[in-house]
Amino acid sequence: MSAGARVASFGALLVAIFALAALAGSALDPATEAVGDGHDAATRDGDAHGGAPPAGTAAADGGLRLVAQTPTTLSPGRRGRLAFRIVDAGGATLRDFETEQARRMHLIVVRRDLRRFAHLHPVQDATGAWSVALTLPDAGVYHAFADFTTAGTRRTLGVDLFAGGRFAPLALPSPSNFAAADGYDVALRDDGDELRFTVGRGGVLIAALQPYLGARGHLVMLRAGDLAYEHAHPLGGDQLAFDVGDAAPGRYRLFLQFRHGGRVHTAALTHEVRP
Repeated sequence: MSAGARVASFGALLVAIFALAALAGSALDPATEAVGDGHDAATRDGDAHGGAPPAGTAAADGGLRLVAQTPTTLSPGRRGRLAFRIVDAGGATLRDFETEQARRMHLIVVRRDLRRFAHLHPVQDATGAWSVALTLPDAGVYHAFADFTTAGTRRTLGVDLFAGGRFAPLALPSPSNFAAADGYDVALRDDGDELRFTVGRGGVLIAALQPYLGARGHLVMLRAGDLAYEHAHPLGGDQLAFDVGDAAPGRYRLFLQFRHGGRVHTAALTHEVRP
């Protein structure tokens, strides 16, 4: 084969490879409203005219950047480790973080169809890097949200994680005000800017929930389609309630965590936030 023919053949092979990669990427990371069980148009949302990306979807924001220190591809079902740094515009590692909801760093990990959820608390070492043990239970594309407060401002930066293998995304359950978790029954009441929950078991309302992260519970909201992140603020008092007045319109998966019987339980619901 002549040199020209070999070059042409190699070019055709590259085109085929990139086409297959695009197809594989669309199968692993579908832009659909897909979601599941909790165990296992505003400026802030950004647009084609240069607005900021939705919270948590980008690795860089506000002059800070999340830099992974360990591989972002893990073997499904096998215990691994994720390490990362938060660096400033000059590349220096940020070391000063403030305590928010009893921790200096919250790490939320979800599969992109929202069927897998984990809430972790990395540990910072002497160099300023954060690390945490992590298991991605099944194949798929995941997203990790580093949620922290520094200089009085709360920020969320994100990075994609990958677990190789065959992946079939699951459909997003329909909106509902009820969920079950570990034998507990959870009911939601939408009061506009506030979401209020009750927890029961065996038909009996449980009023004495144990504190979790300095409050009666913890709520993460993730919008289907783009994974826009909302870490709701718990309200004081005896009710399990959260301020969600800043949430942009869309369909969200809610991950409610509460402590009872010495264990943390997670309930997941689909909820529509209307304009």
